[in-house]
Amino acid sequence: MGRSGTRMCANILRNSSLVELQGELGGPAGTRLLAWLEAALAQRRIEDFDTRYDFVRRAFRLSAPGRPSDRPHAIWFGHKTPRHERHFRRYETLFDNPENRPVYVYCLRNPFDVWRSYQAMPWNKFRDVDTFLEAWLRSVAVYELIAERAPDRVLVFNLDRMLRAADWRDYLEPTLFQPLGLSGETFSRPVITLRNSNSSLNKTGARPDPISEADRRAIARQPEVRRIAAEHFPWLGLPPPPPGLIRRDAKKSGRMARLRRTAVRAWRQARREWNRPR
Repeated sequence: MGRSGTRMCANILRNSSLVELQGELGGPAGTRLLAWLEAALAQRRIEDFDTRYDFVRRAFRLSAPGRPSDRPHAIWFGHKTPRHERHFRRYETLFDNPENRPVYVYCLRNPFDVWRSYQAMPWNKFRDVDTFLEAWLRSVAVYELIAERAPDRVLVFNLDRMLRAADWRDYLEPTLFQPLGLSGETFSRPVITLRNSNSSLNKTGARPDPISEADRRAIARQPEVRRIAAEHFPWLGLPPPPPGLIRRDAKKSGRMARLRRTAVRAWRQARREWNRPR
């Protein structure tokens, strides 16, 4: 999901010489690129995994906005694009070497601060807190499906947990560095000196205003938000969803039921995408 520390995470990863990470391949262009890559590899019948991976790597470089990252000796390559979790099945198809499967980094942040950050952006397209919350819940639901499908290949970068750590490395070592084999000698700068170049303050020149109390209540009373917060943001102190609340008759639950149904639909859509004939 956007505004969830994706730029900060990218800065941390590309600080290592072992990582070749491109900028965003977002919007329709990113979707079309993945569809083209999938079709091109199938039509060319490239069976050698190294050749296939090199083909995709060069496509990522050529499609990158701005100056592409070109690190021939890097052992990891990819790109930083929020909400591309929805293309999980395509990535699994592109990188199908059973001995060298892709690893995914999902960036997670509490919905209160994500909504606050979105509201500060002049390009924000969410018309209200409900439409934002639907998108946030859908993103987390798809992440949970991916984690179920590939439990050993999904890493979670929780921006809130990192910022709460006394030393960022205490959080980053077990979360990103050890799983990816990144060590201090590969870093160009000390991690603590890295900054989020895409923060609201840097983008707008001012800190974002707090969200309204009405929006805060709307987010806090959503049962799925409470469930997710209990696992990933326990310090928020949100009460857990009452037992059985998720299974209430949706017709009697109003807006909250609609948001719960959104999360369910996200799971179903992701499953249909995964099972779609290739």
